[in-house]
Amino acid sequence: MPTPDLRLFGIRHHGPGSAASLVAALDAFRPDIVLLECPADAEAALATATHPELRPPVALLVYNPKQQGQASFLPFAEFSPEWQAVQWCARNGAHVRCMDLPMSLRFGMRDTLTNASPPGPLSTGEGEPDELGIEPTADGEESSVSPPPPERGPGGEANAEVDTDPVAYIARLAGYTDSEQWWETHLEHAPGHADTFAVVLDMMTALREELKRPETEETLLREAFMRETLRATLAQGYPRVAVVCGAWHAPVLQAELFKKEDKARLKGLKKVATETTWIPWTYERLSFSSGYGAGVLSPAWYELLFAQPREEVLTHWMVQATRLLRGQDVDASSAHAIEGVRLAAALAAVRGLALPGIDELQEAAVAILGGGYAEPLALVHKALVIGVKLGEVPAGLPATPLQQDLAQQQKALRLKPASISKTLDLDLRQPAQLDRSHLLHRLRLLDINWGEPEEVAGKSGTFHEIWTLEWEPEMALAVIEAGRWGNTVVTAAAARATARAAEATSLEAVSQLLEEALRADLGQAIPALVARLETIGADTRDATHLLAALPPLAQVLRYGNVRRTDTTQVARVVQQLVPRLCIGLPAACTGLDYEAAKPLLAQIEATHQAIRLLQNDAHEADWYAALAAVQRNTATNGLLAGAAARLLFDAQQADAGATAVTLGLALAPAQPTDYATAWIEGFLRGSGLLLIHHRELFDLLDTWLGELNEDTFREVVPLLRRAFTDFSLPERRQILEIASTDTSASAVAEAEDFDWERGARVLPGLRVLLGSY
Repeated sequence: MPTPDLRLFGIRHHGPGSAASLVAALDAFRPDIVLLECPADAEAALATATHPELRPPVALLVYNPKQQGQASFLPFAEFSPEWQAVQWCARNGAHVRCMDLPMSLRFGMRDTLTNASPPGPLSTGEGEPDELGIEPTADGEESSVSPPPPERGPGGEANAEVDTDPVAYIARLAGYTDSEQWWETHLEHAPGHADTFAVVLDMMTALREELKRPETEETLLREAFMRETLRATLAQGYPRVAVVCGAWHAPVLQAELFKKEDKARLKGLKKVATETTWIPWTYERLSFSSGYGAGVLSPAWYELLFAQPREEVLTHWMVQATRLLRGQDVDASSAHAIEGVRLAAALAAVRGLALPGIDELQEAAVAILGGGYAEPLALVHKALVIGVKLGEVPAGLPATPLQQDLAQQQKALRLKPASISKTLDLDLRQPAQLDRSHLLHRLRLLDINWGEPEEVAGKSGTFHEIWTLEWEPEMALAVIEAGRWGNTVVTAAAARATARAAEATSLEAVSQLLEEALRADLGQAIPALVARLETIGADTRDATHLLAALPPLAQVLRYGNVRRTDTTQVARVVQQLVPRLCIGLPAACTGLDYEAAKPLLAQIEATHQAIRLLQNDAHEADWYAALAAVQRNTATNGLLAGAAARLLFDAQQADAGATAVTLGLALAPAQPTDYATAWIEGFLRGSGLLLIHHRELFDLLDTWLGELNEDTFREVVPLLRRAFTDFSLPERRQILEIASTDTSASAVAEAEDFDWERGARVLPGLRVLLGSY
């Protein structure tokens, strides 16, 4: 058997120069099989990367179906060398084999992995650990979290930078302080050339011999598995074999190295089952240097470097920048673009660079297009440096049933996922838009927060919803996790809602869940939620829990009319709930201090609105009777008693005369000042129109203030200001005008010898009280 021809192509993951050089090298070598540094259990899914409707950026998601928290993303862009290798093999009839340690073994050995140090920009990206204690890297592989202790560098000094980034050693010898910049300048910006990899292999071999950097157990396991895969491939008799791997690994991927050690190292590893699916990725996520990102700082720029001829890159980028700015009404002309290109080239020449990089282009754009200010160029940075691209995954590729159902609904409802935040205004009276609302609410129940609802004020809030939509790549994992609840969105959301209700221990939680289920049109879950609500309600004696539960249920009944859902069971629960909370309300309002009364007041106000929303005469009668009891009870906190009086007046359950009597009693000299002050705050809460339109009430308050001694008045003023905080500026001005032109005071002045000068002294204090300076 003839000796196979083996070529090692050490690349930088997501490097446009590496990708261009790799394509040139493959064209020259014409391999029969290409071995990729990619988890072996991703090989079947990777074979579908040539699907015409699969458009990068995309990622392979490898996960443990029994424990979805164990997952790894393997992102690919158009300029990723691995992506180009797969496409080349498809065009030229070559085989592709994934040679890296499978995720099934990595997930199984989570307790055996030790700390590792990623070797800089060549094969890994730095990141935050996931729950496995390991982190995804530039090509989706995983490396451990912490670097090992610093070893002695080539000069005999401890150098942590060289330990974590071996290329920093070469960069420093070349006069660079940044290894990324050195690699970019000499390899990624250079035109693709097949001979690049021989130079890279020699450089990495010399680095390994010079640094003698100890590897982590994880790296040793990976390299052992890659060598075993290489040996098996060579034994199959392929004439020409190409290995595409991170440049740091290339020198040790020799079949004759460590044969016995590799077999021993890989023996007995625990293995778990894994599944793999394609998901859309974004350039923004690709640019993250932590978490699930790949650490590519400028994906849009890399795409341009890979797609455009080198001599056209500068002009193309600067022209796009001027077009973006003109779209924002910024003065940016062709002359600006020309000057920007010239300045970028001049900066590169001064810095000894063969080609301006993205730093030179951005600096030139700031100077020429931004007038020296970086702020106007934020849009350019987002669009032309990072990019706003979202990949596409066709429905025909392997996916979980829930993923397929969601994709079908997104297509049917014309809700295409996008990485850019956008606003969606839904009119729930339109069937198609109501279906969109149902889908978004169902996804939220499954913790897939593709859409965030916003508050809608006014009457239109009954039949309108406004959402902010933004699809994040991690949501694909959330969809897979949600698959355990059902194979369709509706069945999964119903099952999840039922399970959450079974776990809930408060009426408020279940009633809010019931509201969400009704908005999501989950009719099959409603009986279980109502049953849970009745069970908890039967054991609940605390009126505060009953108060918290009613407003969401009232919303359910209101939305039932708009959404055409059956709310008969909910109405039955409300019918039982209202009398119980009305009976318990007076007792719940007694014996409270001011701080304890404030949250209860918010609940009372919300329940008051809910009762009026229900439009049930019997419920309203019970509620108003309860408020009257709260108002009359001398043990009621002053804040709550005053609020009850105001609510009864607003509901026309008490006229101005009766309310004046109530106010007079609350402000009587026998009442403690702190009680009277709290009473006034509750009574005036939210609006000053009551004092403006009912002079009798104004005079009572005015008289009470006038009779306070100076020391008490000074104590009361800061407390009373709380009552006037929410008044609008016109209301404050009208109250001040009434106080300044008091006709009753004029009548007193005619009958008695009124001291106007002394009376005017209260005006500054009154202005402070009203906040009208």
